[in-house]
Amino acid sequence: MPSVVVVGASRGIGREFVRQYGDAGWQVFATVRGAGDDLGGATVLSADVTDEASLVAAAAAVPEGIDLIILNAGINVHDGGLTTVDATKWTELMTVNALGPLLAARAFLPRLKDGGAIAALSSTLGSIGANSGGGLYSYRMSKAALNAGLKTLAIELKRRHIAVAALHPGWVKTEMGGAGAEVDVGESVTGLRAVIAGLAPERSGVFLDYRGNALPW
Repeated sequence: MPSVVVVGASRGIGREFVRQYGDAGWQVFATVRGAGDDLGGATVLSADVTDEASLVAAAAAVPEGIDLIILNAGINVHDGGLTTVDATKWTELMTVNALGPLLAARAFLPRLKDGGAIAALSSTLGSIGANSGGGLYSYRMSKAALNAGLKTLAIELKRRHIAVAALHPGWVKTEMGGAGAEVDVGESVTGLRAVIAGLAPERSGVFLDYRGNALPW
C-alpha cells in the first residue's frame, strides 16, 4: 500500500488530498494544528509548521518508507501597494509559507524512502517571470522564497533520487481562495495528483501547475 504525509490537512486543498488519496487506497498521515479533526481513515497528527518540535514529534509517529510528502500548509495576507505592507504580517507570512514547508520537509525526510517525492503547494504569484500585475508583496515574496528553497532542496536530494516539485493548484474555491475562484477543489487536487504521479528524479526541481504545464520561475 503506498503512503503519503499531508502537511496542513485541516481544510481546503489539504483536506481534499487526504480524501482523494484515502479513496485511492493509500495509507494517509495528515497533520493539523488543532486536535480532534476527523479525516476519515487518515492517521491525524498534531503539528504546526512554525513549531519544529511539533513536526519532529509528528514525524516520529510515521513509519519509514513513506512514498510521498505533500507540503500544503500556508496563509495569505491581502496587502496591495508598498505602503500597505505590514512588517509583522510579512514576517508571519514568510515564516509559515517559506520556512515552514522546509522545516516540515526536514522533519519528515528520514521517513521518506529513496526514490520518493516531495510536492509543495506554491503559486503563480510566486513567479518573478510571470509577475505583470504587481501588488500582493507579502504573498508573492513568500512563495518566491519557497520556490527558491524547493529548487535548492531538489539539488540536495538528488543523491537519494527524490523528486521535488513546486505546484500551483490554480485559483481554487476554498476559504483562502474565496467563492469567486475559478477552480473547484476536487478538480484541482485530481489534477495535482496526476502531476505528482508523473514526477521523476530526472525532472526534480520543477514548477508546474495542476494541469502539468511548466511555469516560469
